Amino acid sequence: MAPVWFLFAIFFLSLVTVVFVPGALGVQITALRVPASVRNGSASVLLDCEYSLRPDETQSDSGLVVKWFFNATPAPVYQWIRGNRPQELGVLKGRLKLDHRASRHPATMHRALYILNPTTDLSGEYKCVVSTFDDEDFMIKTMTVFVPERRLEMIQRKPSIDSVNVTCLAEGVSPEPRLSLYIEREKGHRVAVAGVKVVTTVRTGTTFDVAAHALIADDTLQTPTVFSCEMKIPNADYVRRKNVVYYPGQMLPSCFSIECCGSIKTADLVWLVISTFLLMMVSNHITNGS
Repeated sequence: MAPVWFLFAIFFLSLVTVVFVPGALGVQITALRVPASVRNGSASVLLDCEYSLRPDETQSDSGLVVKWFFNATPAPVYQWIRGNRPQELGVLKGRLKLDHRASRHPATMHRALYILNPTTDLSGEYKCVVSTFDDEDFMIKTMTVFVPERRLEMIQRKPSIDSVNVTCLAEGVSPEPRLSLYIEREKGHRVAVAGVKVVTTVRTGTTFDVAAHALIADDTLQTPTVFSCEMKIPNADYVRRKNVVYYPGQMLPSCFSIECCGSIKTADLVWLVISTFLLMMVSNHITNGS
């Protein structure tokens, strides 16, 4: 009969082998490389599912299958059975480059999704499942396909001589963006504008028009004041900013944006510039005289 210490040593070594030898536990997904965001209509996007296998699972008779699922649907949108041609299914039918090879190894070459011209309907959760006759593993990540703004502008209107209505407008964005209004201070500091109201309109399809506006009293502002708008698209590394300069107390035309002012005659614009300059001169003269 073997000594107790010998049996204990064999048991300990078996544990070390199971825990520390790569691939000893069977198929394991080591990395799921799914970009967090991609621009709508990009040429392509690659989703890769890297995994390790035991030596015996790299053999052609291991029953290796790679499947991709989209948004928790029960049926896969992609399937590759080793030894067979990959299949594109469901929402990815006709949208994949099936001859793409992620590696040269016959047990991993068709593990990835090479999506052509991704569009917003492909935003969602992607699940990779790798299985053999003996084991299975899976991993999930989310990808957002976003549409950048068709237009981003700031508009300032004066409902009265002592207040201003500042509006930030973003058009044709997907998913629905978040708009924030700020007052810029010195040395890069900024203060969020209080009382901002947001109105969202759904366009045809999945894009949004969003307007954020606030009514602000002139006596709470410095001269001049720089208003800024920040637009963020959720779950995407995409931020855009726009600034506008405002001089409290001065009356503005009813429309005050680059796009809108295009309809104003040149003579009117010249008169606006001259009158604004004169008002500033008079204001400075009164201030210096006092």
